[in-house]
Amino acid sequence: MINVLLLILAVASSGLSLSVVDNSHQNSAEESSVGSVLTEVNTIETTAQAYPLPLQEIKEMFQQEAPNLNSAVVNKVLATLSCANTYNVKRNDILTVIDYSLSSNQKRLWVFDLKAKKMLFNTYVSHGIRSGTLFSKYFSNINNSKASSLGVYRTEKAYYGREGLSLRLEGLENHFNGNAFNRYIVMHGGWYMEEDFIKKYGRAGRSWGCPAVPLALYQAIINTIKENSLFVVYYPSDEWLVQSRFLNCAKNFPTEKLNMLLSEAKPITEEHERREDIVFADLKHNHSLEENDPIVVVSADQYENLYQAKAPLGRMLRRQIDHQEYVALSNSELNRLVANNKSELNKLSFVKPEIIRVNGGYYETQMKLVNLGKIKEIRFNAEPTSHVQQVGSYTVYFESNAV
Repeated sequence: MINVLLLILAVASSGLSLSVVDNSHQNSAEESSVGSVLTEVNTIETTAQAYPLPLQEIKEMFQQEAPNLNSAVVNKVLATLSCANTYNVKRNDILTVIDYSLSSNQKRLWVFDLKAKKMLFNTYVSHGIRSGTLFSKYFSNINNSKASSLGVYRTEKAYYGREGLSLRLEGLENHFNGNAFNRYIVMHGGWYMEEDFIKKYGRAGRSWGCPAVPLALYQAIINTIKENSLFVVYYPSDEWLVQSRFLNCAKNFPTEKLNMLLSEAKPITEEHERREDIVFADLKHNHSLEENDPIVVVSADQYENLYQAKAPLGRMLRRQIDHQEYVALSNSELNRLVANNKSELNKLSFVKPEIIRVNGGYYETQMKLVNLGKIKEIRFNAEPTSHVQQVGSYTVYFESNAV
């Protein structure tokens, strides 16, 4: 019989990986000169192309083809198209719109063919893990922020990467999304964006800032919008509405008026999502989590049976294992299982990350089940109390070594 020590790990708000977000961009409006808002040098590739339809006809097309598209979004998209004409931005007749004021369990992405006056797609789209849970509330242009970015983009060529067919996005607004290319903000497919997943868990999963769409549609969408189509990401951010060069090209604000608008602009504040701790196996007995230390999980379906509650997406692994979702257990959940339901202990699994090579020579992290043997017993290493956080560790006894 072998035994393994289980320790408790506090999980940061970014999920099972730790990161720090730089919020300094929220104050940049105060640090930059007012004039730069209206006199930004136009470095975008341009052409004399104009849209084949007057804006009024495009508005009527939105109303007919997408009556659920909010009028505020329509107005800002029309302003974007007008300013794109003013700046002679090179683009084709396909337009993508995301409305991040809607929750992730709503279809908040639209793709239109402006020339044919048709809506081509209306589906779900993810936001970044640091942008919020059900709703998007925080946006960033900073590396490693794992948040979505607002503003106007242009699509580039499609390529095959770690997520399969993917699409790079060129941010056309330096202050809001100009770092998108360096951040590898791309459109790709995600199993956590499928309608069945969203209906089962109440919301979509989240990305690290990429606009992920359902696997059933991602190839068709990418092949439709790739190569020089406009891509507008909307959210009613005061800062973006006042400062965006694609919303204000026709507004010659006097300096005093612009100063007032900027002073009244409310910054988008980060949502501090409360996370519980998780439990990991301290295989090296060094009281710290290392890359190859397995974490304790159960499948999402087993979680709902064991705890009679919805599986918490905040602790759901970012990768499926054999087409199943798994949830990292918290200290309190393991405590309850050990104290009250010992017969179910063998529903616990141990997983660890494994780096593999995928399409195009890219590397990605997948989660691999680790067979440590059949669990015989789990013992508290502190007296269980009503304050479960006082249980600092557990010892797991297995019947045999892993196969």
